[in-house]
Amino acid sequence: MICVYCGHETKVINSRLQKRNNQVWRRRQCLACKAVFTTHEAIDLPNALLVQSGASTKAFLPDLLFTEVLLALQDRKNCYVDAREVTNTVIKNLLKLPESPLFAPEQISKLTSKVLGRLDKRAGLRYMAEHPSLQS
Repeated sequence: MICVYCGHETKVINSRLQKRNNQVWRRRQCLACKAVFTTHEAIDLPNALLVQSGASTKAFLPDLLFTEVLLALQDRKNCYVDAREVTNTVIKNLLKLPESPLFAPEQISKLTSKVLGRLDKRAGLRYMAEHPSLQS
């Protein structure tokens, strides 16, 4: 990686896994100007996870999942924070599954419903109402 200040090479001086955010936190130092800055390395989810849509596949869009979760949690005081946490938990659980990185929308919806239900039963029911395939 290059320095954000002078454009020279950098070295990693500290690195930590952030399980909660599915990221790696790194502290870097420029070899030329000695400036120190932080980077966050994350998985490129649209390329790592795919969604089966009929006969075709689509990229997994975390923002779409976040929007659906946010709608289910809209009555909570900290709905944005809670929606981000639920979305991160769902993504972390998807990445742990032993199957291929190809998921049916129903798999993602079931997992999301389960995580939401643990946090807020009303939000879980609201989410299920928006996804009729979960009710069978």
